[in-house]
Amino acid sequence: MKRGFTYTKVLSVLLALTLVLLTACSQTKETTGEKGTTATAAATDKETNAVATPKLDKNAKIRIAVPSNSGVKGFEQGASESDNQFLNAIKEKTGYKNVEWTIIPAASQLDKYNLMFASGDVFDLIYTNDLTIFKRFSAQGALTPVEPLVKQFGNEIEKHVTDNAWAAVTLDGAKLAIPASPFQKYKDQDLGSGFLVRQDWVDKLGLSAPKNLDDLYTFLKTIKDKDPSGKGTIPYVASGGNNGNPLDGLDVITGAFGLSGLNNLAVPFIVKDGKLIDAQDAYLKDMLTYLAKLYKEGLIDNEYLFNKSQQVAEKISSGKAASGYFGYYEPNGFRPALVKSDPNAKLMYMPPVEGKDGQKGYIIPAPVSNYYMVPKNAKNKNEAIDLLNTYLKDKDLQLFINYGKEGVHYNKDASGNLVPIKPIYDQIIYKLYYRMWTTPEIWLPNAILAGLNPDMNSYVTAGPHDTVFNINYYRPQTDAELSKGRALMDLRNEYVSKIINGALPISAVDEYFKKADANGRQEVINASQDWFTKTGKALYSNLTKK
Repeated sequence: MKRGFTYTKVLSVLLALTLVLLTACSQTKETTGEKGTTATAAATDKETNAVATPKLDKNAKIRIAVPSNSGVKGFEQGASESDNQFLNAIKEKTGYKNVEWTIIPAASQLDKYNLMFASGDVFDLIYTNDLTIFKRFSAQGALTPVEPLVKQFGNEIEKHVTDNAWAAVTLDGAKLAIPASPFQKYKDQDLGSGFLVRQDWVDKLGLSAPKNLDDLYTFLKTIKDKDPSGKGTIPYVASGGNNGNPLDGLDVITGAFGLSGLNNLAVPFIVKDGKLIDAQDAYLKDMLTYLAKLYKEGLIDNEYLFNKSQQVAEKISSGKAASGYFGYYEPNGFRPALVKSDPNAKLMYMPPVEGKDGQKGYIIPAPVSNYYMVPKNAKNKNEAIDLLNTYLKDKDLQLFINYGKEGVHYNKDASGNLVPIKPIYDQIIYKLYYRMWTTPEIWLPNAILAGLNPDMNSYVTAGPHDTVFNINYYRPQTDAELSKGRALMDLRNEYVSKIINGALPISAVDEYFKKADANGRQEVINASQDWFTKTGKALYSNLTKK
């Protein structure tokens, strides 16, 4: 979830134990298992109150897991995930020579970690950008509260974590991950995904940016009727085949019904009139009525339910499709093919459209972009946190991990901007697996190196886009959601697909709600509403106050 998704004062034994008891009340009375933090029973008062210096084992085997990335095509010749110039630099600069890096296929992270926790053979540090994974294992009690570790070994980490990010990883008073906040701002605006269109076709047809849902319908219908490609133009393309989610890529529309970014939740909660409600109760029927109309009239790609991201990119780049919902980082990937197929092709972002109740925009970026989770049974917790902390202290190391070597992988122009040296720069893209943290001063040069600034400019010119607060970033995953969630999502996906493509009438929404309630929807709602009453309402008020 976007929902953020750092930190050293050395404590005495008694202070460390007191901190655990006061701030991590859900933690059991087991010892932390950290090296060098126990006092002997015969210690004098003076010895007990003295500052203890935990001993770190620089030879400890630190096992770190990170998810795979589709943008990485492989390693340079002679390099591998456990032996390459970037991992070797981390080992050398931090002093931890025995670091084992494991790249987990992104699509199978949950399965891998389920097996890992069940076996007890765990990593020392798990780095994930998947909110669902964090919520699942935090709810199951599988993670170590990190605050005592950060207090001892993470003075640099603490400087980089916002209060919102800490709030997003706190359950029953315990901070269950180190949250890395996203830094994707450009010209004081959050960057994310938006309504991307063929600018040359919009200009050719004399179209203006649609302001509301009626305008959007007219906009898409004009594109279909006028067919600017001359080969049966697809007005809007989306990727409903991604993970079987029929709402994937429809945020331009779902955002106007309060459901942008929430379609991967068992129950998509929103706060409305001071209450936590299921957004489906308020908007699902109207949204599906609108989507079914667009689909029936061919204004949404008739293959969209089977499309995956690759097919969507191909339909844009081949000049078949006119618009879709894309991240600011995506057009740069398919623009070369698009311009090759049509030298006059141009792309631009348009503002979000507004719904009948004033809903407008997409989800505000999550307070956490990545989570550093420490399993309870990890053998080298202290060393893993110290490794991360040491990385953050070393600016030269971060520069190398992010950009490579000046004069080898990049140069600087007269303005000081970084310019990649091709093709060698493209051969080290795998370095992102070893980018343990992203700061604002690191992120922007990376984006420019990747050639993203033209689309970033277009995005902010059309913005603001990401304006909707998402309570689900902060809401814990309840037992009801853990047990009922998958079945509820599968049920919704089935009904939504069939209603949109006309296999079921819009009245089937009522049947869906009855089945969802029979399968535990109300249990999930009740459990989260109980959380909202006790904790969430005050948190929401604090996080959304101006």
